[in-house]
Amino acid sequence: MTKLFAALAAALLATAAPALAKTDCDGGFKNHMGKMSIYVDKMSGYELADAVRKSLDAYNSCKAGDSFSPHGVWDQIIADMEAKSSK
Repeated sequence: MTKLFAALAAALLATAAPALAKTDCDGGFKNHMGKMSIYVDKMSGYELADAVRKSLDAYNSCKAGDSFSPHGVWDQIIADMEAKSSK
């Protein structure tokens, strides 16, 4: 019976650990900015400033400990930049 409880506890901890993992805000932001850099010359100053502001807002929320992952925001910004650059 003790082994059963130990196995259940181990399974519970294994499934709970990813939910408790902290997002790497710094590494994610650096990676995002690297992806953005290829579109810089293809955008207006206003469009670039808007993308940087949105990116920084997501980064600040991540660093503040808000309970969302900024990667969805960053992925959408890259998709928008890609769409605008192909026009």
